[in-house]
Amino acid sequence: MKTDPAFIVINTNVFISAGLLPHSKTAQVLALAVEHFVIAQNQDTWHELETRIAKPKFDHYFGASGRLRHLVQIAQSIKRFDISSSVSVSRDKTDDKFIELAIDSGASTLISGDPDLKDVKTYKGIEILSPAQFFELFNP
Repeated sequence: MKTDPAFIVINTNVFISAGLLPHSKTAQVLALAVEHFVIAQNQDTWHELETRIAKPKFDHYFGASGRLRHLVQIAQSIKRFDISSSVSVSRDKTDDKFIELAIDSGASTLISGDPDLKDVKTYKGIEILSPAQFFELFNP
């Protein structure tokens, strides 16, 4: 009997950090998330990832094709959702899109290194965990 996948939301800063430092604990967190969940994305969160990862300050880390390779790897582990929820929870209103995505995808976990999201801690059954907290819970 096939079960429905469990979804997880991952903030942009975690994706970028994992790509910048592929042997880091954050990269291990991303690998664990991919192993145990399907990553939820929507148009707004994907656009943020694409535009932030393209910043010149990351050129040194990614090299000529590293950005594209990292985005392709992420894209292979996602499911896209349309968003219908609208919340105002985070101090930084641009972060609310991640909570909205968690609500609409049915994700119970959101991984973020962003202090504005981490301060929320939980919202409507969604746990907002730092990469270190997630690692502690899911590392075998």
